[in-house]
Amino acid sequence: MLTPPAAGKAALPAWIVLIVATAIIAAIVLLGPTLAGKLAAMVLTGDGSDAGFEALFTLIVSGAMLIAAIAGIILCRERAVLGTRPWLGFPVGLLLGSGGLGLAVAYAALAGAVVPLVARPDPLMLIAGLGVVLLQVAAEEAYFRGWLQPVLARVWGAPAAVAVTALVFALVHCLGGARAPLTLVNLLLGGVWFGLLALRGGGIARAAGAHFGWNAAEQLLLGLDPNPGVGSFGSVFDLDLVGSALWGGSAEGLNASLAMTMALVVLVAPLLIHRRLRSPAPAMA
Repeated sequence: MLTPPAAGKAALPAWIVLIVATAIIAAIVLLGPTLAGKLAAMVLTGDGSDAGFEALFTLIVSGAMLIAAIAGIILCRERAVLGTRPWLGFPVGLLLGSGGLGLAVAYAALAGAVVPLVARPDPLMLIAGLGVVLLQVAAEEAYFRGWLQPVLARVWGAPAAVAVTALVFALVHCLGGARAPLTLVNLLLGGVWFGLLALRGGGIARAAGAHFGWNAAEQLLLGLDPNPGVGSFGSVFDLDLVGSALWGGSAEGLNASLAMTMALVVLVAPLLIHRRLRSPAPAMA
């Protein structure tokens, strides 16, 4: 659990933290590929699509993001970043994330967009891939829901903090290559979902578990990212999405699909309703 020595009020105003955090993450995402490419040319023999480059890229981008997140958490005096019971929150989130991805795939399958192919996974590569996905997810959740969202929530309130953090989360992913309008919508919904899970769990453990469960199942279990084909670490199964882009049949796959939108609405709605029911009723005049 990340617990800075001094707890209490944030050391910096919320709007300054928002500007600085957005600028840092934008710089990391924009400059990371160039740096990774230069390092890959020096230390790797494979081309830019192999597992070595992907691991190196993740180490540079996600490693820098995680370092920045830890520094921000300490400077802003955040407490109990993982939550009160992370040993329970993470596996609960893992089930929610993998289940949510399964629901999105089921919607796509009902639309006739899922085509199963033969996969030939390498167990060692899959284990390495899990490590890469875990580093990426840990960095993103520490940055957005462990640092930025709590700082904003103390000053602007939880609803605004979740919404603003989700917007920055979505825009940063667009800088990383997402282009379809529906992808932005889904990234916003995903950011809101992770933000609500972090609020519910009192820290990032549940959100990190859900994020990891979704990404790992999408990339390493079902082979849905990239689409078509599988990633450089392989996958247990190989499902391609075909047909209309609205159901995943594009290069952005589920991210640009109504199937993902519908699944995320199912996941987000109960958390919103639960939070609304728990909010105190306004005082009668």
